[in-house]
Amino acid sequence: MKKPNSLRAYLSESLDPRHGLKTDPYRLHMVATDLGIFASARPGQAFEYRYTLELALLDFAGDPAEITVPLMLWIQRWQHDLISSPEATARGINLTVEMLSPDKVDVHIDLKLTESYRIEARPGGGHDVVYLEPPAPLAFADGPPLHIVYLDGAVIARCEAHPEVS
Repeated sequence: MKKPNSLRAYLSESLDPRHGLKTDPYRLHMVATDLGIFASARPGQAFEYRYTLELALLDFAGDPAEITVPLMLWIQRWQHDLISSPEATARGINLTVEMLSPDKVDVHIDLKLTESYRIEARPGGGHDVVYLEPPAPLAFADGPPLHIVYLDGAVIARCEAHPEVS
């Protein structure tokens, strides 16, 4: 499984050094639970892991938003279906914050994650198990809003909120 290590690295890099994750990334405890293996007859996909990743950052001296913001940015890239709707977010992301003192909390996070793999034949014989990186979400944060979209020269979508924009 690739996503737990990716998330640990991202949070370790993103959080302020005062939290100690840069020097000791294993302060962020992680456990994959409820692991299910799902297979389909679809060509090109061998199996998918579906699991809950439980994270715990204990004795966190900061605001839980310091964790939530980078967590949501990671989710936006690597498990964007969790933020596709309020219902998806409610089913797939859960936080528990235990107030230890006025300046320390324990933060527990449960994320519903998936990872897909396929089996590829090797040129010299045998097979490789290949991790299928999730596609980037359909988002244009660095570009102009989609006011009009064309396919083969024909308009297929037009933003009714801005009819004057061409």
